[in-house]
Amino acid sequence: MRSNISILLMLFIGLVVFAQIPPNEIDVDVAVFPKEKPALIFNSNILLAGESLLYEIAILNDSNIKSTLSKIAYVTLQNENDSIVFSHKLKLDRGVAYGDFFIPSTLKTGTYRLFGYTNFSRNNTVDAFNLKYVYVINTFLKDVYSPKLTDTIRLNAISERDFDFSGKKDNDQILKINTDKQIYGFRDKVALAIENILEENKGNYVLSVRKINPVKIPNRADEPIKNDFSETFYIPELRGEIISGVVLSHSDNNPAANKVVSLTIPGKDFVFKMAKTNKNGRFSISVSEEYNSENCIIQLIEPSQSTENYSLKLDSKQFILNKVNPSILKLDPNLKSWLQDRSVQIQIENAYYDEKRDSILTVNPHQPFFDNLGTVYNLDDYTRFNSVRETFIEIVKLAAIRGSDENSRFLVYNDYDPNGLGKFNDIPPLVLVDGMLIQNNNELIGYNANQISSIRVIKEPYRYGPNLYSGIISVKTKNNDFVPTLSSNVEAMKIQPKIRKKKYFSPNYVNAKKLSRIPDYRVQLLWQPKLELSSENYSNSFFTSDVPGIYEIRLEGFSDLGTPKIIRSYFEVREN
Repeated sequence: MRSNISILLMLFIGLVVFAQIPPNEIDVDVAVFPKEKPALIFNSNILLAGESLLYEIAILNDSNIKSTLSKIAYVTLQNENDSIVFSHKLKLDRGVAYGDFFIPSTLKTGTYRLFGYTNFSRNNTVDAFNLKYVYVINTFLKDVYSPKLTDTIRLNAISERDFDFSGKKDNDQILKINTDKQIYGFRDKVALAIENILEENKGNYVLSVRKINPVKIPNRADEPIKNDFSETFYIPELRGEIISGVVLSHSDNNPAANKVVSLTIPGKDFVFKMAKTNKNGRFSISVSEEYNSENCIIQLIEPSQSTENYSLKLDSKQFILNKVNPSILKLDPNLKSWLQDRSVQIQIENAYYDEKRDSILTVNPHQPFFDNLGTVYNLDDYTRFNSVRETFIEIVKLAAIRGSDENSRFLVYNDYDPNGLGKFNDIPPLVLVDGMLIQNNNELIGYNANQISSIRVIKEPYRYGPNLYSGIISVKTKNNDFVPTLSSNVEAMKIQPKIRKKKYFSPNYVNAKKLSRIPDYRVQLLWQPKLELSSENYSNSFFTSDVPGIYEIRLEGFSDLGTPKIIRSYFEVREN
């Protein structure tokens, strides 16, 4: 077994440098790779504009045990014409990630498809993604139906009086959900307990408490859809997301081999990476760091006179579904009263958004690739000079600028080679401004020196990526807003940051005078994704809102042994 794992790891190391590979470039049998498949859990398949879609995605192997292979997952909501409503990139933690999406008032009433996947699961013939249907009702927009819409989905009203929740539980004989009462008043505290969590039930779950919608939806199976894509093999993102692409020659559109490409994701904690294209012109950069910017700068590191001969093209991570026959939602007229009441409640809830906002969890900043090496010159500690050249002459004693105009160059002084006779002295240093690699030295030399915050100099030779440098000069501006001049070899591109984790709002009405004066029309009383059940019993508490009705407690997920479980329990909220 150990030898098989070693062989598998060697294969990954040989292939992981590319996010996607044409079949004719694969040199190994891809059947040896373990399979992974996504599973989505979400709070409701019927949502009104102004509510939030909450979801969790788990990545599983063939035994339904969470896979730790991929580190990035993707969740997308599309309409039936393949128009993207949102596309989220999520960092997986032990095979699990979660996110949310606020349904805007501009989203039309209709049927939408929510699906999740990983870059690696895209290779599956079946279970390449997990598809769920979401029905959105927008009470703010008048429905305008096209004559081309042929399929009708009817949403019928049901009465809560017809729902007998007394003793209605979906518990198995072992795992049980209990509450301290079955009937609660407004803003009452609910004590919840999950009991008898034996070894076979321990695992990761989603705990959701939500009011039952008075709507009967059609039985529409979330069946697996066959994936016919076979033109590309997609590599698992083992350490983080993979940003990949190809360098092409303008003259014949053929791939260009052995070309160095740099990627910068700007910001206070910038990300800087480098890679070299292979024989097929493909490059790949693994990014494990967190970032918030939606922009990136990609540069082809070539002499200026030759860069115009090449172009850069990034690979897409977007999974496009096949179009289906468009449909319309036919609403039961008996739903009118519920929709009117709920629409008013939603507007009031959103009016108090600032008082009830979710907490975005902080992310620890990462160090640049050179960590804390070198000497830092904080320019505010010195007399300021008007030009960068003067600043290097008077302040930055470990580096210098030589030459002028097109012949200008930077150099660093190495204490171990004061006479400049070493073999690395004819190699230029790596020069960065806010993480942007400088190829035209005059862009930095002509920059406003008063806008520079600090200059770091690493005076020893440094190998980064495929290149060797005599040292590093890293310049940081005051506003972290430097952008190099865009050209044929320096391109600005869009990049999607990962969704930040949240702690979802849940009010506590014990000794909370401020909250007691704020209306509470929540129907989602609790949403707890990534709930680890690891002991014999679990307890939690939450508060009801001012919305009467029957509420469902749903525990859904997979045990550590791979057993899927959905456990339900119910309670009622009445006016005090």
